[in-house]
Amino acid sequence: MNDMNKDTYTLWIDDELVATRDHTREGYNDLLAYAQESLASSPEIYSSRDEQAVWQADTDAESFRDMMPTSEEVYYDAGPEPYEPSCYDGTYSEV
Repeated sequence: MNDMNKDTYTLWIDDELVATRDHTREGYNDLLAYAQESLASSPEIYSSRDEQAVWQADTDAESFRDMMPTSEEVYYDAGPEPYEPSCYDGTYSEV
């Protein structure tokens, strides 16, 4: 198998290649997060499969940052489920 034909996403910032990832949803999301962290003036994600830019920031850096969830928002949503008493751990009783 020839790796030269492997489809990729590439992140370009100010006409400079910054990062390359596999052409998967995870690769795309990783490059979006990378672009958000860099706060560059003109990030652009290019698809080798589509042979064109598939995303580019057309907003200023501050509003671009507001589009992405913060780490606090991500971890809050991934928090534990609310606690419920269970008869298996001794916290449930029928009165």
